[in-house]
Amino acid sequence: MPTDLLERSAAATRELVAALRAAGPGAGCWAWWGGSDVPLTSGAVARHQVQEVAVHAFDAQLATGTPHPVPGVVALDGIAEFIGISHGTAGPWPHEPARIGLHAAEGESWVLDLTASGSRVLDGRPETATGLHGPASDLLLTLHGRLSADSLRIQGDRAVLENLLSWPHLD
Repeated sequence: MPTDLLERSAAATRELVAALRAAGPGAGCWAWWGGSDVPLTSGAVARHQVQEVAVHAFDAQLATGTPHPVPGVVALDGIAEFIGISHGTAGPWPHEPARIGLHAAEGESWVLDLTASGSRVLDGRPETATGLHGPASDLLLTLHGRLSADSLRIQGDRAVLENLLSWPHLD
């Protein structure tokens, strides 16, 4: 039975990759994140599938006791994609307005402005009193609820960060 499941999964992956390649990255297509600013294209779906595989590969590795970090380039893109899709479809921020920085050790940073209008990334380097600092893989896996914020350097109000990490509710 497990071999059959693995083969079915591999066949479905081959079919998806073939369809995405045939369509081309700019082709419009349906995706569940229609309320966000992330485009509804086959390229965006391919990007999302990379993120799905990266996070679930970590899950499988963790289950076998051999977790590995998500590769840096994938993790950096995954943070941006998580913000765009998960925050972009979450609706209003249900807490007091906040400005939170996410700072990857690899040099990328995102400043989230969280208000009743939702979440948006601010351009430039606006100041924040609250932030998370660490490797991109740990930031990504923390956003996805796979790692605790304790794996990162926490700056500022921990309660605000806990609100961020429990929003949107991903279950």
